[in-house]
Amino acid sequence: MFSPLAFPSGRLLFDLTTAYPPESHIALFPFELYRTPLAIVGIADGQNAPEDAIDGLKASTSDSEESIGSNITTFLNNLSQDRETMIGNFSKALVHQIMVFDLESASNRLPEGICFVPSPAKSKVTTVKTIMCDLASQILGGMTSLAKSIQASTTLESPRTSGSSVYRPLAEYAVSSRPTSAERNQRPFSPANEPQKQDYRKSMPAHILSNLGSRSSTPDSRATSPPSRVRTPPTTFEEMPGTPGSSPPPKRAEIRRPTSQDLGSMQGFGSGDRERIKLQGRIGIAVGAMFLLAGRWPDAVKELVEGATLARAYNDHAWHAKALDYLLVCCLMYAWADMDFRIPQVMYPTAEKSGAKSSHTPSNSLPDLSATASSNSNRDASLRSLAALLPELVNVILNLYARAWTFSDDKIPQLVFSESGIRFSKLLVPIERSDGRIDENVLKCVVLNVVFEPKKTDPDQTATFPTKADITAFLFRAFPKSRSDTSMTTADRTVILSGIASVLSELGHHRKKAFVFKEILSGLVPALIQARKNGAAELGVHPAASLASLDAALDGQRSQSLEVPYRESEPGMQSFLALICSSFGILLATNDGAHQDHNTEDPDASVLNSSEAVAYHATQHAYSKSFGSQELKTHVLQLCISICEALPDLGGILRFSAELLRTCGSGKAPGSDSSNSAPFLDAEDQLRLSNKISRTVSAAKQFGLENLETEYWDDFLVRGIEFINPSSSKTPSPHARNELEVVATIETEAKKDPFLYNPFLQAKTKAAKPLLVANEEAIFQVTLQNMYDFDLEIESIELECDGISFAAASQGATIGPYRTQGLFLTGIPSSAGALKLTGCIAKIKGCRRRRFPLFEKSWALKKDVKVKHTALTNSMVERPSDISLEPNTAKSKPTKGLTGPITSSISVDVIGVQPQVVVKSISLPQSALMLLEGETKVFTVTLRNVSQTVAADLLLLSFDDSTAAQLQAAMNSNELSPTDFYELELASSKKPLRWRRGDIDPDPMIGPSQELTLDIEVVGKPGLSHGTIQADYGYIGGSRTSVKDRFYTRQVSIPLTITVNASVDLARTNLLPFSSTFAWRNQQRLLALPPSASEKPSPSTHRQSLTPRSSNHKSKTVDNRFQALLQRIGISPNSETQHCLLLLDCRNSWPTPLSISIQIRSSSSSFSSPSTTSTDSPHNGSAAATDPWKRAYTVHETIHPGHTARLVLLLPRLRIQNPYAPIPHLDPRTKRQFVVGSGKDSNDLEAQMKAREAFWFREEILSLMRATWTEEKTGRTGEVNLRNLRLGPKMVEAVRMPEVEIRMEVSLGNRSSNNKKRRSESSEEGEEGEEEEEEHGTIEQTGPTTYVVPLHMPLILTVTLTNRLLAPIHPLLRLQPLVAGPHPHHVALDLGRKFLVHGSLQQVMPVLQPGESKT
Repeated sequence: MFSPLAFPSGRLLFDLTTAYPPESHIALFPFELYRTPLAIVGIADGQNAPEDAIDGLKASTSDSEESIGSNITTFLNNLSQDRETMIGNFSKALVHQIMVFDLESASNRLPEGICFVPSPAKSKVTTVKTIMCDLASQILGGMTSLAKSIQASTTLESPRTSGSSVYRPLAEYAVSSRPTSAERNQRPFSPANEPQKQDYRKSMPAHILSNLGSRSSTPDSRATSPPSRVRTPPTTFEEMPGTPGSSPPPKRAEIRRPTSQDLGSMQGFGSGDRERIKLQGRIGIAVGAMFLLAGRWPDAVKELVEGATLARAYNDHAWHAKALDYLLVCCLMYAWADMDFRIPQVMYPTAEKSGAKSSHTPSNSLPDLSATASSNSNRDASLRSLAALLPELVNVILNLYARAWTFSDDKIPQLVFSESGIRFSKLLVPIERSDGRIDENVLKCVVLNVVFEPKKTDPDQTATFPTKADITAFLFRAFPKSRSDTSMTTADRTVILSGIASVLSELGHHRKKAFVFKEILSGLVPALIQARKNGAAELGVHPAASLASLDAALDGQRSQSLEVPYRESEPGMQSFLALICSSFGILLATNDGAHQDHNTEDPDASVLNSSEAVAYHATQHAYSKSFGSQELKTHVLQLCISICEALPDLGGILRFSAELLRTCGSGKAPGSDSSNSAPFLDAEDQLRLSNKISRTVSAAKQFGLENLETEYWDDFLVRGIEFINPSSSKTPSPHARNELEVVATIETEAKKDPFLYNPFLQAKTKAAKPLLVANEEAIFQVTLQNMYDFDLEIESIELECDGISFAAASQGATIGPYRTQGLFLTGIPSSAGALKLTGCIAKIKGCRRRRFPLFEKSWALKKDVKVKHTALTNSMVERPSDISLEPNTAKSKPTKGLTGPITSSISVDVIGVQPQVVVKSISLPQSALMLLEGETKVFTVTLRNVSQTVAADLLLLSFDDSTAAQLQAAMNSNELSPTDFYELELASSKKPLRWRRGDIDPDPMIGPSQELTLDIEVVGKPGLSHGTIQADYGYIGGSRTSVKDRFYTRQVSIPLTITVNASVDLARTNLLPFSSTFAWRNQQRLLALPPSASEKPSPSTHRQSLTPRSSNHKSKTVDNRFQALLQRIGISPNSETQHCLLLLDCRNSWPTPLSISIQIRSSSSSFSSPSTTSTDSPHNGSAAATDPWKRAYTVHETIHPGHTARLVLLLPRLRIQNPYAPIPHLDPRTKRQFVVGSGKDSNDLEAQMKAREAFWFREEILSLMRATWTEEKTGRTGEVNLRNLRLGPKMVEAVRMPEVEIRMEVSLGNRSSNNKKRRSESSEEGEEGEEEEEEHGTIEQTGPTTYVVPLHMPLILTVTLTNRLLAPIHPLLRLQPLVAGPHPHHVALDLGRKFLVHGSLQQVMPVLQPGESKT
């Protein structure tokens, strides 16, 4: 019957499976033969055979048993025993074969059912093909035996359900379904209408009923033996045609089977005959199914038509439906094979109508088997007829199954009914998509299971094929009953529901498919849990035991058997669960890390290997959360987790637990003021999921699965990266090339101009880009986000950078629940260049190591409320057309609808290797010192370059102190007068800290691992409490002129604590006029000396004679002291003769006596700048020939603690060429061309002029004075600050010389005229007048302006005018004689009897030029 020689070019398609079907499927034999395996093939590895047996098989050349060794015999016997065991376990299979791979034998005699398959290297092209052909021949031979056994059987039962309850849902589906055209007028299956049932049986065609009698005579002919004229099918290859000794195969026409014409006389038979005829029909259907499996479609159609006719005639509904099902398959196969066929009449439902006459007999409806090339017209007509017949035919088939359940004992299982409904629905879908036509694409989709691609059709063509809604309603007839029914196993129920979901997916009903998937999960969870409980009970473990203990027991069993290591569940389960999740809009990780062979150490192994991919991934997940029910998604994921726990599938537990955390999260990057970012789940559920992930990872490690991990559930882990500036000693500062020239200027011109711009003293501003130094550690603060209510344990995290090489350090951390937390990460750049930080690479516990880009800005998905998007399409979540697929960076343009999060980056610049200088030592204990005001101390600072490779070839010292800020704050006031502002500028210019260079190189350099010692000078200044020594250093790698663009420096700051105590303060000052008589007398005394004595003494002798020294100062009285001062006045030829008296009250604020020395020099030197004169030291230039202090006199005084001493000093009167010049600005930065006064006297011009005059005279006085103090016990010395001197208007008048000097001299007049006059007067007086004349004949000068003149003598008054102004004058001289003494004004002017004047007392003088004198 199934000889392969009959069809040499035929082929068999094997459906290979590694699992034996369940008993519920095997129980369907012979109703559905394709469910029972036909062949069982055992696979053996020939390399595991004993070596001597392998060698013996290779060396054996004889077929005798003696040539085979004992080891070979044992090996083959073991294989035979294994085959017998396999036959016993799988007895219903037709063929049992063991294939030993990678082994060959030279012997041709092997035990039955054992074959050797050589290795690929030793195989020929046809080796494996020959082996499979032999296997196919055995299967076909077994099918022949099976067909004969079926034909010889006396009973052929229909499959029945395992339960005893009546399947009411099937009956309800049948009643509620749409009736066919044959059922609209009569419903023979109705239990309330028995007469109609009898009428239905009489409604068969007359020629069928008339021929039943011919079959009744031999009802068991097929069951006993075949007819005599029919040749028995060959059972061996020798009996097959084409082999030696075999006879030609009989023709198909000679095999006579009871036909429909033999059924005419069967009406009125009893129940026994009825059952025998039903048996013949069932046997024909079963044999036809076998012909269909073997590919012999014509024989299958003939057997199926006859069997369907008998089953319909005797109301064998189940087998009738199965026969129609097989016939439909035959028609489709004919159409796919491009063969001409005609639809059998038995397939038309109209044949069931009462009194209907069929135009085709079953015999005439058979296809013409001789025609292999189809006629297009006949084939197309058949296809159109089949397409029109198909909807009603499949409905009739399901109705027949329902009738079998309702009106007979053939209660077929739900599995058969449901699978038929799913199969028919899947057949209707491509036809519906092809507008109701069966074309080549439809046939390829149905037969070959290729993707259906509908062609464009004529839109005017109308189709009456059922719609999607009709197909959906038909499909749901196959929906199984409730889960509480035990008639269907969980596996079968899952398969049925999966098939329904597949058809719904093709129809585009994704919501219905999602709910079907949910029903699958709901049925799987309790079944798997119960199976696990049963397994735990068999192992003697409590069902609530941990996964590790349960699997440890399983490992014990494995070790005793095959030692199979732990393996996860089949990949198809996770794919199936992922498909279910996608149906509900849940996006799972595209590249899951929960696999053992996954490289979790490489972040590039994931799809999320770039910032753009992560941003798009986050946008996808956020969009998937914007639709659907969160509760439903959560429930589905919990079901997936339960299934994975019951399997157990550790990878699935991790995957779906992480996805549940992601789904319940907010899916946004919240800002600082956002409070709606809490997860959807409760805190307890979140904590439970976190613990579950930890336990699963621990259990996986116990099984040796080190890389079993999942994706982290929050893409917005990194929310900020900030560079942490190191200490000031390590922070590099950029400088322009021109600032390098300022360094040289500061080093050389600091004393001349203390207000030179020093860029190194400016406050450092935050650079636009952080600066890193090559080969030095950099610190960054990373802000991490945890929006869940459990602690997040990070096993390792490090910075991710682009650009130059960067060695990032890894560390662990724990982030608290629902917070953002800072973490410090470090790294070392290896070279100079640009570096960009894009995020972090982190390894969270239980999750794979992956990238986390930086998301600094807050983000949340915003949908366009005016646009409605389709959530699910083609069983997956698709983005709408307005979601941006471009990389979401700061430069990307905003899209029209939805925009993803913006990834950020931190750019830093890395400079070359720089030196590191530290302070090795300082001579001050604890960097603190105490000194008095005006005192100067020197200490040392040692710097060391700790760098081993680079030198510090650039060094600049700068100083800062506490007084600078105070003075600057005071100068910022707008109420300062110009004098006060000048004082503040002058005080600011006198720095209390200075670098005493000495013999140090002008360009000092600190080599690698070398030191440099600096001498620092500190001057006590009021208000000085602390100071800072700032050393700026760097490496320029050559001369300063070689720097082209920029250079960088670092800074070492040395803080100092300074205590300044008060020493000598200037409490009060006063200036009084002083007579010039002392100077005139000294000059007169000097003129009276002999010429040898009147020579100019030496300076030393002069100082010893005229200057009171400190050695004998204590023994002298005040009179002696002033006597010495008075004796000095006017002795110098160029000395001034006019002086004023300066009174200074000095107070000692130090608890020990202090000796004060005040020096005053002459004003013969030219006037100099106050800023220069006031900063000169009293110890500088004492040996110089041009020192103005060389001939200064000194006044000494010892002041006891807390006492005030008044010092009286003679100060020469001063003359200033321009006393009303503007008050200057010492700082060039404060100089302005036009200055508007802001003080209280800004509008009073006279007050401003007086202030300027007082300022210039005060500066001139301070330039002539200097004072020092000395502590005798300790030898400490310092300067006294004299700038507290203030001048009032009277004091200015006392010190100022007149602008026009007037000198008067009195001399005797003409002597003759005087004698005449005196004679005329003395003639009346007598002789007394002559004596008086002799006595008063001369003039005596007693002072510079005091004369003793004789009476009655003519006197000549000579007046000399000197112009000391800068401009010429035109004077008018007027003499006003007065009576000396304290007389009233009118008495003083009454000179009529006391003084006679000859001539005019007022006259006009000629013009006097500047500096000119006229008499």
